[in-house]
Amino acid sequence: MDTTLRPIGVVVSPLTDLSQCPKQGDEGAPEAWVEIAAPYVPGLDTLTPGLSLTLLTWLHRADRHVLSVHPRGDLSRPKRGVFNTRSPARPNPVGLHEVRLLELAPGADGSMRLRVAPLEALDGTPVIDIKTSYRQRQPEPAQGGDVGEDGDTNRMTNGSANRNASVHVVSGSAPSPWGEGIPDGHADELRRICLRGWQRGLYSGFNGNASLRVGTACLLTCSGAAKGDLGPGDLALVDIATGAVLAGGKPSSEGAMHLAVYRARPDAMAVVHTHPPRLLALGALVPPDDMLRLPIYESELLCGQLGFAPAHAPGTRELADAVAAAAATRDAVWMERHGLCCAGPSAARALALAEELEHLAGVQLAVLSAHAKARD
Repeated sequence: MDTTLRPIGVVVSPLTDLSQCPKQGDEGAPEAWVEIAAPYVPGLDTLTPGLSLTLLTWLHRADRHVLSVHPRGDLSRPKRGVFNTRSPARPNPVGLHEVRLLELAPGADGSMRLRVAPLEALDGTPVIDIKTSYRQRQPEPAQGGDVGEDGDTNRMTNGSANRNASVHVVSGSAPSPWGEGIPDGHADELRRICLRGWQRGLYSGFNGNASLRVGTACLLTCSGAAKGDLGPGDLALVDIATGAVLAGGKPSSEGAMHLAVYRARPDAMAVVHTHPPRLLALGALVPPDDMLRLPIYESELLCGQLGFAPAHAPGTRELADAVAAAAATRDAVWMERHGLCCAGPSAARALALAEELEHLAGVQLAVLSAHAKARD
């Protein structure tokens, strides 16, 4: 029995010190590159940007003699066996990393470089395998229509665009619990992000929307979907180039805006449109040029990422075009009298940016309140 591990590549990351590494990828891990050695490049065939991948790494710096740990290194918590934790310390330190593939690029000497996010592995970590979800699918077009481009974004029309779409069902894949043609790995991720946004007050009830890029399409929340409780029937798969609905229900009325952002930003893998209450309150008190302008370093950093779109009726082509124009050079766009749109390399990063901007708006509201009380 051959139990020899053969690394297929290596992680190239800005994380060079173990103390820098988040414990999990969704806790602020950066983008990184994975360099796949030339002999293993044929195994990458058919991988495309937008896929969710599981990277398996060999955590070469881990202690292989440990069998019990304090969870997350918290000494106040009782020890438990390592096989009931995700600790890197264990007899065979295999790391599992859920990432999204952002880009493939040729490397030196016939190698291939994969840009992924988020990845919490240390620079130089050996990669031993790459897997996709067992039930990850790229659905085939279903009978439906398109997201309107002329302001009537809810209009559905049957047409040949669906038949020509470049997404297809992988033969033999298991049925998706989210509905025919909906990729369940991406759907699960979108549900987690929307629930997190709802828990943090960025969504309420049925307002707002969110999407993930899936190859040449995007998975988008449906019109009337409660973001805190997404379920089957609440998602639609929409072709980015044509607006054709490939699978699922009736897309959000802001679908045209999501498509316009993806077209303007090929690097964007996720878009979240939230209605942050503090930002909305601040927008009602000060003009756009004065929003988030504070004498603190965070203000300088975040204002550089924020663009502005003038007031347009929700769901119109005018709003979609204005947001896309601003998003071409900014990761966040404040839509006057409406809400916030954030794009990013992952849904977690896009939502985190919305949270930071909402927090800064709270600081500015507190300052404005203190000034008003001082004047009284």
